[in-house]
Amino acid sequence: MAVIFSKSSGRMRVQYIGESKDATTVKGAPAKLESSKEYECMEKEYHSQLFVRMHIGGGEKVKVKRSELEKVS
Repeated sequence: MAVIFSKSSGRMRVQYIGESKDATTVKGAPAKLESSKEYECMEKEYHSQLFVRMHIGGGEKVKVKRSELEKVS
């Protein structure tokens, strides 16, 4: 039996609905979050955590409250 992984590997698209603001990445670098912009996050985190690590590009991640995110269909 072969194991087949999806192309998205558990990631989902979310829209940041909070206010645009300056933030700090998980690694400590400065970042900018823009309201109404789409980002990626891990689906498992989105459904089970209060804070979600969003992928903002370049391998960087920012932790945000799940209440500031909206699932993109």
